[in-house]
Amino acid sequence: MASLFTESNGSRRIQFMGADGTRRGIRLGNMPRRLAEGFLRHVDGLIAAKLSGQAVDAETSAWLGKLDARLYQRLVAAGLAQPRGSITLGGFLDRFFAGLAAKPQTVVFYSHTKRNLLTFFQADRALREIRPSDADQFRSWLLNDQKLSIATVARRVIACRTIWRQALRWELADQNVFEGVKGGAQSNEKRKHFVSREVIGNVLEACPDAEWRLIVTLARYGGIRVPSELLPLKWTDIDWAAGTVRVTSPKTEYHVGGGSRLLPLFAELKPYLLEGFEAAPDGAEYIVGRYRATTQNLRTQFERIIARAGVEPWPKPFHNLRASRESELMREYDLATVCRWLGNSPEVAARHYAVSVDLNADFRRAIGPVENSGEPVVQKAVQQVQEPACISGRPERENPAFVGERTHMHECTNGDMGVVGLEPTTLRV
Repeated sequence: MASLFTESNGSRRIQFMGADGTRRGIRLGNMPRRLAEGFLRHVDGLIAAKLSGQAVDAETSAWLGKLDARLYQRLVAAGLAQPRGSITLGGFLDRFFAGLAAKPQTVVFYSHTKRNLLTFFQADRALREIRPSDADQFRSWLLNDQKLSIATVARRVIACRTIWRQALRWELADQNVFEGVKGGAQSNEKRKHFVSREVIGNVLEACPDAEWRLIVTLARYGGIRVPSELLPLKWTDIDWAAGTVRVTSPKTEYHVGGGSRLLPLFAELKPYLLEGFEAAPDGAEYIVGRYRATTQNLRTQFERIIARAGVEPWPKPFHNLRASRESELMREYDLATVCRWLGNSPEVAARHYAVSVDLNADFRRAIGPVENSGEPVVQKAVQQVQEPACISGRPERENPAFVGERTHMHECTNGDMGVVGLEPTTLRV
């Protein structure tokens, strides 16, 4: 598509045919041949992207961001790049996503943020024209117009910070306009729910087969992530003699030692694993075999099972099964051990997984046994300071409403005096 030429003085240049049919050139100067050939390869990528109307590949996108300003300007003059000072939001986002090396679920998460940004700002908005005040308005729009939860808004604001951080690295923006924008809590307490053993028992009875019972128990009693940790599970990951299950975790594989972890073969889980093993066809490799297709939505099917069980549906069905198990384990084992088993950090466990199992029962247990509950009342009654009496006999009952007003005054009677108080006294004749 493009060709590299070396002139007699050693200067190198690239020539290619533009979309309008005219020949164009890019002067590279006295660049070493190896670097010039690399430049040529990226130019081919830019030409291909321009002709196909698609974003440039990740490697070329990253190369553009680091390219010297003088050479970058020559690409602009050749019609292969946009001026850095006037790049549009849409153009920048295309480059960002072309270079985004992340897991599919992370890409989907960022794509929601991209959709919101393009809807609010429009694709042809110059990136440098977006100011911090616009970022504040964007957050308000997500919250008030799009009716997103505080937790969702917080996650998207944080995603915007990451996106603009890349724009700064590529020298496409003057500042990170989302730095300082209030995010808010990333966890939604209203969506946390403890799924009791009684409820999960009813759900298990409504499951159509042994494999679905195994899916539910692996989430509820094994605390594994569904589907990211469920689908890679193999029968060879179970060590029946040692009582362990090796869990491969794509979500944490980039962390040191996070690619896999050992989970105890809990007593609640073992019967369902045995049932699933007996029901599996000969030579089966994966624990979940029938529901592996990417076209199958496990959450949708699970919600149907919950409805069939006649129990009240709960938010985030699989996440709250895992959270319920982690909350149970935290009541019995130390937090560091539980987090090692379930593959998260104490901070994440506390923020996103810990739920109250039975708040009222725990409150009563914290108080302890309440015996002789009347003693403090009796003791207080005994310690009451009685009003001094000047004569024997029953004192006149006072109206409690006026007791506080008479702390500095005492009524006393004898044979010769009347009522003594604030008013002048009158002798009785």
